[in-house]
Amino acid sequence: MGKKAIRPRLNFVRTGPAQYANRPGILRTSGEAIALWGDRALVSGGQRALAASEKRLIASLEKAGITWRKHLFTGESSLANIARVKDQAQKLRANVIVGVGGGKSLDAAKQAAADLDLPVVCIPTVAATCAATTAISIIYSDRGVYQRPIVHARNPSLVLVDPEIITRSPGKYLRAGILDSLAKWFEGRAVWPCVKNPDVQMSAAFQLAGVLYQRHRQYAIEAVRLNGEQRLGDALIQTLDVVILLTGVIQTLAKGTMFTAIAHPLHDGLTLIPESHGLLHGIKVGYSIIVQLCLEKCPRREFEDVVSFFRQLGLVPSLKALGMPFDRETNLRVADVAASNPERGQVGYPVNKFVIAAAMEKLEKRFG
Repeated sequence: MGKKAIRPRLNFVRTGPAQYANRPGILRTSGEAIALWGDRALVSGGQRALAASEKRLIASLEKAGITWRKHLFTGESSLANIARVKDQAQKLRANVIVGVGGGKSLDAAKQAAADLDLPVVCIPTVAATCAATTAISIIYSDRGVYQRPIVHARNPSLVLVDPEIITRSPGKYLRAGILDSLAKWFEGRAVWPCVKNPDVQMSAAFQLAGVLYQRHRQYAIEAVRLNGEQRLGDALIQTLDVVILLTGVIQTLAKGTMFTAIAHPLHDGLTLIPESHGLLHGIKVGYSIIVQLCLEKCPRREFEDVVSFFRQLGLVPSLKALGMPFDRETNLRVADVAASNPERGQVGYPVNKFVIAAAMEKLEKRFG
């Protein structure tokens, strides 16, 4: 018997999902698209996400002749929960995994598919992150504490966005998604001056981050209003493409390394606080962007403009306002995780736990 071939882990240039569609009612014909990737599908999603989508999705799978099984995903994108998705897929002998829901559900589906070498289809039912389009899963403990990212060999095969479903989701998810995607601009511009000899992909990612910021300033507030009224409109469609697709493309083109300054490492530190686990990822990132602006000693006029914009998105940059405790010992623990994060990129100003904690204290005095 010959030796098993070992596939080399080549650093291919990637841009995003193989197929992407953002169209009202797309789930009614989803089976036709999913059938291109497999005919035995494990559908994994949270209870509310499945309730919002499964009637149209399952009917379309059956019409396309796809054998399916449903898995109810609960909790964090932890290794234990990912193992449950894999177990169900193996019992079905699935040849495609369909992830439905928000970021943690989609990250678990992507990781399970990567471990089993299967294509993954992502159907986001909220627009809280770009998880549907990226080749990365964020791993948390069962208790919700950040552990590490895992980068996959490929992006999702198919992403189906039905904006009609997202209009019926609570507005907090879209606001969080907008704040999370804005980090691509604020963290990218902080790291960019320190990037030596950027290749064309990273240069394109940085330019796209500027487009992202411009589009959000143009459409985001109107999109939030439409979502609150449960109405479709061009601003909402545009914003969903920015949050779900463009943000993921930027992340992929930058190879997952360029757009990590202070905001995301500080988010990871905040997960040490149990009260933070009830907050959406993007809310914590939004707060952390404002902390980063303090560290940068950003011009007062710009700082006030960004704070005003974020407040229109429902964010008050204060731990107390976000329902988290504020004390020096906790702040230093959180700041230490952020400052020592190995994923943090180089920036043009000093970063240590003391300056981060001082910036947090400054915000608390003003907004707490």
